[in-house]
Amino acid sequence: MPFVRISLKEGRSAEDREAIADCVHTALVEAIGIPVDDRFQVVTEYGSGGVGSQLFYNANYLGVQRTDGIVFVQIFLRKGRSVEAKKALYLRVVDLLSERVKIRPEDVLITLSENDAADWSFGNGIAQYA
Repeated sequence: MPFVRISLKEGRSAEDREAIADCVHTALVEAIGIPVDDRFQVVTEYGSGGVGSQLFYNANYLGVQRTDGIVFVQIFLRKGRSVEAKKALYLRVVDLLSERVKIRPEDVLITLSENDAADWSFGNGIAQYA
């Protein structure tokens, strides 16, 4: 039931983009127990200047030193996870991205947006969880 948006700067290979998406999905399965087949993700690349979309970020916010290798991960999911489960998810995402795609932990920004069961329709105009 999570819906994931991954935003990154252009220039990564198709293999890296797929690996990034795989890492986030694996972390969701392992850390908070979503079903393996519950995968809905959008990966978007942004240009570094000129016309079109861009990523903007503070390279030193909260004392974290970020680079242009930054990856934004936004996860929409139903309410109900404990703070401990969320922290475990953040760590698992960072560990997998570092291990498999060589992304620096400092370059991973994760946000969770929680909602209710009635806020989801997976097709046919039906709120399957409500």
